[in-house]
Amino acid sequence: MSSGSPLFERFGKTIPKGTVLFHEGDLGQEMYIIQVGRVKISKKVRNIEKTLSVIGKGEFFGEMAILNDKPRSAAAEVVEDSEILVIDRNTFETMIKGNTEIALRIIKKLAQRLQEADNQIENLLIKDNTSRLVNLLAKIAKDKGIDTVMGGVVIDATTEDMASMLGMAKEQVDKVIEKIAKSRIIDIKQGRIIVTNREQLNEFMEYLEKKEKFGDMGEA
Repeated sequence: MSSGSPLFERFGKTIPKGTVLFHEGDLGQEMYIIQVGRVKISKKVRNIEKTLSVIGKGEFFGEMAILNDKPRSAAAEVVEDSEILVIDRNTFETMIKGNTEIALRIIKKLAQRLQEADNQIENLLIKDNTSRLVNLLAKIAKDKGIDTVMGGVVIDATTEDMASMLGMAKEQVDKVIEKIAKSRIIDIKQGRIIVTNREQLNEFMEYLEKKEKFGDMGEA
C-alpha cells in the first residue's frame, strides 16, 4: 500500500468506490495520479455516457484542464476503492518546470491518448459488432493486458466497460464474448476475460476484417 509514503502523506487521499472526482464541464484546478485502484474516464455523447477508458495504478489524469485552462472534457469516477495523489495547479506547474522527466512523461502520455482516440474512432467505423469487439479485445490485450503465468493475457476491462466503449448493450457484448469463448481463443474465469491465444485472436480479427471488406463479393 502507498499510504505510508511521504508523497502520499502530503498529497494522497483514500477514495471509496463510486466517488465521482469530477464531471464533464467542471472547472479543473487539480490533476490526479493513481497509486492503488482504478478510475473510469467517460464522456457524454448525445446524452449517452460512453466509457473512454478504465485506468489503474501509475496512470494520471485530469491534467488537460490545467494545461489548457478549459473545463473538464470528460468525467472521472472511482470504480474500485483507491488511493490517489491529488496535485493542485501550482504544484503541477512547479513539477513540470523543475523536472524534464515528468514533462516528457506527460508528453508521451498525451501522444498515447491521441493514438487511443484514433483507434476508438477507427473501431466505431467497423459495422459488425463481433468485429468491433474482437478489435477492442486485441487492442486492450496489446496495450493494457496483464500477462499470466500460463501465457495468457487478462483483459483489464469488464464487459460493461467494453459495452460502454463500443456503444453496445451489455447483453450484446456478453453474447459475442460467449461465442468467441467457444472457439477457445478466450476464456472466462471468475468474471474476468482471459485471452488464451493472442495470435489466434489477431488471426480471427484479420479474418473478420477481410469478411467485412469482401463479404458482399463473396455473396454475389
